[in-house]
Amino acid sequence: MPANRADGNKKTSQFTVAIIGGGFTGATLAAQLLRKSGGRVSVALIERSARLGRGVAYSTECAEHLLNVRAKNMSAYPEHPQHFLEWARINHDPGDSPDNYLPRPLYGQYVASVLQQEIDHYPGQVEHVQDEAVSIARVGETLVGETTEIRLRSGRTLFAGTVAIALGNFPPGDPRLPGRTQHSLRYVSNPWKASALGDVPAVESDKDKSVLLVGSGLTSVDLAISLRQRGFRGTIHILSRRGLLPQTHKATAPWPRFWTEQSPGTVRGLLRLIRTQVEAAERAGSGWRAVVESLRPFTQEIWSSLSLGERRRFLRHVRPYWDVHRHRIAPAVGDTIAKLVREGQIILSAGRVTNYRESTDHAEVELRDRETGARRVLHVDRVINCTGPETDCRRVDDPLMQNLLAQGLARPDPLFLGIDVDSKGALIDSNGIPSSFLYAIGPARKGSLWETIAVPEIRTQVAQLADHLALASERQAEPKGAAGAIAPALIGQLSH
Repeated sequence: MPANRADGNKKTSQFTVAIIGGGFTGATLAAQLLRKSGGRVSVALIERSARLGRGVAYSTECAEHLLNVRAKNMSAYPEHPQHFLEWARINHDPGDSPDNYLPRPLYGQYVASVLQQEIDHYPGQVEHVQDEAVSIARVGETLVGETTEIRLRSGRTLFAGTVAIALGNFPPGDPRLPGRTQHSLRYVSNPWKASALGDVPAVESDKDKSVLLVGSGLTSVDLAISLRQRGFRGTIHILSRRGLLPQTHKATAPWPRFWTEQSPGTVRGLLRLIRTQVEAAERAGSGWRAVVESLRPFTQEIWSSLSLGERRRFLRHVRPYWDVHRHRIAPAVGDTIAKLVREGQIILSAGRVTNYRESTDHAEVELRDRETGARRVLHVDRVINCTGPETDCRRVDDPLMQNLLAQGLARPDPLFLGIDVDSKGALIDSNGIPSSFLYAIGPARKGSLWETIAVPEIRTQVAQLADHLALASERQAEPKGAAGAIAPALIGQLSH
């Protein structure tokens, strides 16, 4: 049991590994650590939510929010690709197909069960610390050697040999809306908060009501689906710079690998290569989706092969088009969105906001059309920021991230897509030195890996980091009293 001892009015605990963030990444990392170490490590899983394994994506209660990846590719274990599908057939529907796009709330239950299975197998090695980490400091020699002090918002202090930061996606940064102030009541900055939709009307008599979603990616799709499920029948305006919605998955004949280390090392050359392959795939009865899928196993290698200048060129010119073709939505979701567009309930616009102001009964938003330059004014009941996660860690309103930057324990990657890390995920400090005790996993590594937000990529990172940390733990003596009982309510929390 992680040893808890009194220290004034605060508790202190010693663990082998502390994982900050208990969504998919943190929960599966804890499970893999237990499995790969044979239960020899003690883990503090620091997560504010009472439910582990959900995170933002899988904590939704909307059954119409579906996975964007087929069931056959959603196993938490790279070495056991059918694990999720087998679980779903037992716990959801015996008829679930490998190609089904299953509900996201169901997947949250699966991730929780993955962790619970390892906890049951190695009882007493995980504590769910329902709190928020606000600072980290490396402290001097102790009875167990050099260790890391983690201070929590509650005032509690934890100690761990190693810390893994698995915070997932950060909330979006606010887009530029000239005229908007901090006191704007009809603007919602964080679309993932439970209160985001708040009092948005949801009755047939309010068809004259409207909502503006700023951003047209996966977040806006989620919000549109949520509004529909709530019974909202007003107009959903979706605005982005280019007016591009995510493409929909469709079954296609597979396409063979065509990228090699000898392929072009420039964005222009890669685009030319991809267009040639798409033309050939279409002639062969396949299509662009198969070409994009054939690149997926090598995307991180392709990113690594590009110079910093070419990566910047990709972000400036290609990224929006790559995102809508690469991060596609489930067919059923695509059908729903297409139907709402056809019926006029969703109106998609390409352009930008040139002025924003609020009255007592609506927000007045002036738009400028991207192609024509024409200006028009929308009167909407709510404006919701759906621009996607903030990636520049300097702008993130997170006390732990600001603490790490202020101490020089972390620095942004050169493209400001996340945190600068080495090949193992170790944070690189302000002097360019990789950390021996701090690791990042998941979206924070976007700058070095690019593709690091979906389960198929993250589960590989999890397995690799778990191998590394389990091996490191074997080289150290287990801290005295570090074996311990799970927080009493943990099993109950995971089972709901």
